[in-house]
Amino acid sequence: MKKENPAKKEISNQNYTESRRTTYCISQRYGSQTFSEILKNIKEALTKRDFDVLLELALDEYLKGDIKDMPQHVILSVCNSGTAAKAPTADLQSGVFLPCNITVKEVDQGNIEVSIEDTTVTWASSNTNELGELAKKTTETLKQILSEIDQQRMKL
Repeated sequence: MKKENPAKKEISNQNYTESRRTTYCISQRYGSQTFSEILKNIKEALTKRDFDVLLELALDEYLKGDIKDMPQHVILSVCNSGTAAKAPTADLQSGVFLPCNITVKEVDQGNIEVSIEDTTVTWASSNTNELGELAKKTTETLKQILSEIDQQRMKL
């Protein structure tokens, strides 16, 4: 497949007046810490809950030849081995849902937005009660991490 002309695309201006919410992720904005501090805090909170970071992708670096002036944007692919071990017994095809993703991105005026995958939505197509319960537990754990990153100084 032929690659398009490098660094010619720009990210459309998105309105980040409020944290963006979609049906498949839950987002929170933080403004009192640096990008690297927030990333470090997330990793520490994940470790406390037995989640492993399986992949850390600096999306801005990966796309620097394709997107002009992209702000910092990191994707963490995370997994809890206990949950991952239960998922295939609930649904043999559940591997397509693993690992879960967390994004950390610069938005505007020094604010950092963290978005967690809402596994209750993304895993819902499985239609198995057992996987639904695992999804609910996973989302609740990831939401706890959002609330701990910078609870007293968070901005919306």
